[in-house]
Amino acid sequence: MFELELNKIYQNIAQKINDTIPVEWDIFYFNAEIYNQEGGVLFFFNTPDRSDEYIYSHDIPDVFNVSEKEYDKTYDELFHLSVELQGIFIKNNQEPWYSFDMIVTSEGKVKIHYGYTKWYQSTFGPNDRVDYFEYKYLGKKPSNENERRKFEEMKEYEEQNKS
Repeated sequence: MFELELNKIYQNIAQKINDTIPVEWDIFYFNAEIYNQEGGVLFFFNTPDRSDEYIYSHDIPDVFNVSEKEYDKTYDELFHLSVELQGIFIKNNQEPWYSFDMIVTSEGKVKIHYGYTKWYQSTFGPNDRVDYFEYKYLGKKPSNENERRKFEEMKEYEEQNKS
């Protein structure tokens, strides 16, 4: 039952993201950070003709002329699905995760990762964590020595605080 509930939420999140991306996409990387039913969600995606360029979900309204109201509604739905996903863990006496990452290809391949690093207890803010997500999953290169050090510190923090 637990896995069926999880799979249903995974499918709903993937479908919602698919419906939100207004162009043909190749792969998307979704991230949710939830703590006490608060947090945020985001995703990056690329297109078949530009596989090395990722578009940030929060840029969809500007890049594709999608209404902010429509995008905000989708954002809220993705957030609530993520809270529901975490609730399934709690309901089934599983340790609640702090972050949830889902990678989906246009062929339907799915990778799931649950993170237990309590980033909210760190000195790394939301923008730092978005940059780190890009570094970790999308191959973002540090723009300078300070950013390189920050990514190394975040990697070390993540390794030391996995649970």
